[in-house]
This record gives sequence, structure tokens and C-alpha cells, in this order.
Amino acid sequence: MRVYDIKPREEWQRVSDEIYKETEMPSAVLDSKKVILQTSGKRNPLCAIIRAIKESKSFICGQTQAFMAEKAKETRKSVIDACEAGMLKFVIPLFYKGKWEGSLTACGAGIPDAKIEGFIIAKSTNMNEEEIEELAQSIPEVDPAEISEAANQLFKELKEEQ
Repeated sequence: MRVYDIKPREEWQRVSDEIYKETEMPSAVLDSKKVILQTSGKRNPLCAIIRAIKESKSFICGQTQAFMAEKAKETRKSVIDACEAGMLKFVIPLFYKGKWEGSLTACGAGIPDAKIEGFIIAKSTNMNEEEIEELAQSIPEVDPAEISEAANQLFKELKEEQ
């Protein structure tokens, strides 16, 4: 587990807990095979439903994670974007001795003045758009610029430790 060569398990948990506390976005540490090693935080109700259904989890969460992790790996920078459902997500690549070993990720916050992708969520979950709209009201909103700044600062700190 090279991720644990970068930081011990307890320190990753502290970092993940801090991300959740500061952003209200659940976070996870993943290895290079995309296996979730550690998590922190509670998902908003809409994300919890999306992740509970295999098809929507794969289409909405998995597809976005794979794309963003690959981009972070290639650019060697943190990547901040929206998932297929329209919620904010960031991925920070983790390197050990120059080799990509996984990522630190957080997701599930609303973006001010952006719309949740009700149609896409409805198609992959079989929920109706009214249910989705109602659940979307409980999604915490964050300022993407603040999240970008925090993710880039965290990436810089992690990079210095690697």
C-alpha cells in the first residue's frame, strides 16, 4: 500500500475528516486500482440514493471519478469539476517516488447558480424529477473558487511530503 508510505492510515483519516469538516463534502482515499481505502463524512441524501443503485453509481460517480483521476494523474495537478449529476467534485493525485499511487477525492456539494442534472439522475435511478428537485434542496452549496484554492493548497502540501 504505497498510499500509506506517503502518510500513515491515521494521518489520512485526519486529512479526510478535515476535508469533510471544511467543505461538507464526503472524502475518500483511493489506491491506484480505484479501491477505496478510507472515507470520511456523510453523503447528502441525493448522493446516497445515486450511490445505492449500481447503475447510477457507475454512470454518475464512477465515470466522473475515472475521468478526473486520469486527468489528475496525467497533469500531476488537482482537478476540480462537476460530476455527471452536476455536483462539485475534486480529485488530488497521490504520487510516491514519482509513481502515481492513487487519489484523494471529495464530492457532493452544490454549485451556486448551477442546476442539478435531474434528467440524468432520473434516467439512471428511475426517480422522478420532482423527487430529485426536493432532495436537491438539501445539498450544501460551496464556492467553487474556495474549493479550488483549498484543493490546490492541499495538493501542494501533499506534494511536498512525497
